[in-house]
Amino acid sequence: MKKASFILTVLITLTLSACVQKNFITPSQSRVGYSAWETQVSYTHCDPLPKTGKPELVSGTWEMNDGILQHKACEQAPLAICNYIIPSDHYTIQCTARKDSGPNGFIIVFNYVDAQHYCWVNFGCEGNTQHAIEQTSSDIRKQLATRPGSVETGKWYDVRLTVAGDTIKAWLDNELLFDDILK
Repeated sequence: MKKASFILTVLITLTLSACVQKNFITPSQSRVGYSAWETQVSYTHCDPLPKTGKPELVSGTWEMNDGILQHKACEQAPLAICNYIIPSDHYTIQCTARKDSGPNGFIIVFNYVDAQHYCWVNFGCEGNTQHAIEQTSSDIRKQLATRPGSVETGKWYDVRLTVAGDTIKAWLDNELLFDDILK
C-alpha cells in the first residue's frame, strides 16, 4: 500500500510539474538583424550593429555605405544578421529604418538562431497595410500578432524592439505598436 501511495504521489508531482513547465520560444542566446520583403530598405544608427561591424550577409543583395546598411534588390526575406551573439533572453534593438522603394516596408529580425529559426517584426507588410510579428521555424512562417498600419517611402523611422523572455514590445517613432507574448 505504501508503494502504491508513493507511486501515486510521484505521478501527481510529475503531472503538476509538466502543467506549470513552459517551453519558451525566446532562446537563451540569439542574434538580431535586418530584412525586407520584395522592397528596398535602408538601416542606420543600428544598435548593436556599430558594436559588431559589418553584419553577416546570410542571404540577399546588401551593401554597407557610410554606416548605412542597404538592401537594393526585389527579394523575399534577405537576411543581414549582426555577428554579436546576445547572451540573454532580455535585450533591446534600436535603429533608424527607411523604405526606399517597393510594395512593403522594413523588417527587424530577433531571436535569430539560424536561417531556419528566427522571429521578426515586419513594419508595413501585406502590401504596406499592416505590421506583424512573425516566426519562422524550418520553412514555415506564421503570424503571431498583427496591427493595421503602413510606412512612408523615403521617411526615416526610429525603431525600437525590446525582448524580455517571450514578451515583445515594438515601437515605431515612439508609438508602441506591439506588447505581445510569443506563443
